[in-house]
Order: sequence, then C-alpha cells, then structure tokens
Amino acid sequence: MAAAPPEKSPKPGLNIYGIAAVNPYKLTIAAEELGVPYNYISLDLAAGETRTEWYTAINPNGRLPAIVHVKEDGTSVSVFESAACLLYIASEFDKEHKISYPHGTEGYWAQLSWLSWQVAGYGPMMGQACHFNRYAAEPVPYGAWRYTAESRRLNQVLNDLLSSHPFVAGDRLTVADIAIFVFAHSAKWCGVDIAEFPHVKEWHDKLAQRPAFVKGLRSPTPFPFSDGAVTNPDAQDYYKAIRKMGGQMIKMTSDQWKGDVPAVPSDHANYP
Repeated sequence: MAAAPPEKSPKPGLNIYGIAAVNPYKLTIAAEELGVPYNYISLDLAAGETRTEWYTAINPNGRLPAIVHVKEDGTSVSVFESAACLLYIASEFDKEHKISYPHGTEGYWAQLSWLSWQVAGYGPMMGQACHFNRYAAEPVPYGAWRYTAESRRLNQVLNDLLSSHPFVAGDRLTVADIAIFVFAHSAKWCGVDIAEFPHVKEWHDKLAQRPAFVKGLRSPTPFPFSDGAVTNPDAQDYYKAIRKMGGQMIKMTSDQWKGDVPAVPSDHANYP
C-alpha cells in the first residue's frame, strides 16, 4: 500500500480527514463539544487525493469525512461514513455522555433512530435537492420539484418532533442533533426555507449559538453553505464558481458509469 504524504499522515490522537463540505463539519462540532483535540487533514478533490491508494485504504469509498484514531499504544482505528465516525467518537471519547445516551437505553435507540433517519433520508434528500437546484448542468424541473418536496416533507417530520422535544432524541444533545443540524444549517443552499418550520428553526438557532458549534463550524475554514453565507450578495461570484466546479466534478466522476437502463415490460406506463 502506498504511504500517505507526511503532511497527510495521521498523528497520535484523533485525525479528521475532510474538506469544506457539509458532512465533515459534523465531526469537528462533535469533537469541539467534547473538548477532544484533533488533527484536521484537508484533502484536495481537484487533485484527486480521495482516489489515491493511501486514502482509499482509509475510506474505500473515496469520500469524506473519515477518521483515523492513533491510540496511545500505537495501534490505530480507521472509520469512514459520518454517522459511523460520530458513533466512534461518542464511544471512545464521550464517557460522560455529553452528546450521547448510554448504550442500550431508550435514549440510545432514539438517538440511533434519528441518526439513521438523517443518513438514510434527510441528508440524501436535501443533497439531491441541492444537486438539482444548484449543481445540475441543465435544468431538470421534475428532479428539482421531487427532491425539494421530499426535503420539505422531512423537515415537517422534524418540526413535528421538535414541537414536543428540546432535542431530537430526548432531553439532551446527541450526535443525532449534530448530524441533522448541519443539513438544516444548509437549508437555503438545498432549496428549503426552514422559517417555514418554526420548531426546526428554533432548534437550529439554539444549536448555532453553542460555543462548540460556532468553533466546529470554523474548522478548518468557515462553513460556506449557511443561509447567511449563500445569500450574501457580495459573495455570489464565489458561489457561481462553486456551482460550476461542483457540477463539472459530478459529471466527470459519473460519466464512466453511464449506460442504458435495463428495460422492463411496464416502461413508460406512468407517462401521459
């Protein structure tokens, strides 16, 4: 296996591999909430660093974030996918349960349910809405409508929950709140106005004021997709460039997988 360049190699302690995109900020917020020191290692997507042999040994999926925990005895553990990384951080560093419930309790299973809800539904749907609203190389009205509608539905589910709960899993902040928050914090970039969902907005605004969230959203650079950032009229040249570059990279990484859709007898039956 090829070795990572020295500046990208994990150091003793917690190492977070990421970029200035939504998911890596979950991990910096969690680490800041727990006061865990970490070494942030930024990768260059344009240079193809996520596809290198040394990085895919850490994350075979070639995506971000991932963590490498180098323990005091010299052994190391690699974890990829943001939810798994959050659960690992909680398991290793949250012995006082500041951002988690004890394993096996009712709160633990509520936390796991809402974390799963984020990675299975809320994040992917908000992400697809973002793709069709911001990054698609050509207008696809049905795609934009479908995913924006589903994102709004999921925000209503969250709003209903938060109408009677201070946090998503119960009476305390958990990794599930952190995971969901980062997408709510990106709502307008995805095409959703969370002001439509008052309990979601109240919960979001409460978390956004926590010192650890403020600090985590600045590591390694200020979070670029908050509502305030993306609507800043003086920053639109930057977002135009981000949209163009993002669309080109998505197309480039997808082109090799294009092919004909296998036919089935009922094809086109839903078309007028």
